[in-house]
Amino acid sequence: MTERTANHTEHLAAAFRAYGRRRSFARGMQLFQKNDEARELYFLEQGRVRAYLLYPDGAERTLCYVDRGNLVGEEVTALPPKRIVCADTADDCVVSVLTREQLLQITQTDREVARELLALYMQKIELLSNWIFYGQFSHNEARIACFLYDHSEQNPKIIYTQEQIAAVTGMSRVSVSKCIRRFTESGLIEKGYGYLRVVRRQDLREYFYDQEF
Repeated sequence: MTERTANHTEHLAAAFRAYGRRRSFARGMQLFQKNDEARELYFLEQGRVRAYLLYPDGAERTLCYVDRGNLVGEEVTALPPKRIVCADTADDCVVSVLTREQLLQITQTDREVARELLALYMQKIELLSNWIFYGQFSHNEARIACFLYDHSEQNPKIIYTQEQIAAVTGMSRVSVSKCIRRFTESGLIEKGYGYLRVVRRQDLREYFYDQEF
């Protein structure tokens, strides 16, 4: 998830800071594991969190990365409130934490907080739908082009490393690197340290629009 939601959470962020606990986590620390009881909701103030699945053989499957200005652990409002994924910190992180009871009380009395909370939920659903969509492409270039197109909707600068793109799209890092190099040579994107900048966003559609899965 990109930082495009960060400018639309003023009331929600203020509520977390006013009523929640502020906690810091070093890079690589576990926030929660799948099937844990979901007691707290996190508002990410700084850093990036990785959501992933852990298989019985010890293998990990990264699902997505969550940037600052977004929520982590929305299962706190589910019935039953259990974690459906694992989460750890991809960077040094600072979060504001509300318990389930605090969150329910605040949303009952503050309509703006409730509205922004629902908006973040809907944006996450939209992003997850996009990830499922581009993950079905059989051609690597179509998959990466769709990823870049989706994530540059609000900001042409995409703060994802090639390793992170590979993890999210289900490709190897080598395959991602080849696609990025081709798109850079074609002038579709510019490559920076730890980020990519989309230059010709509409031209990326040619790689995935009306393509077969």
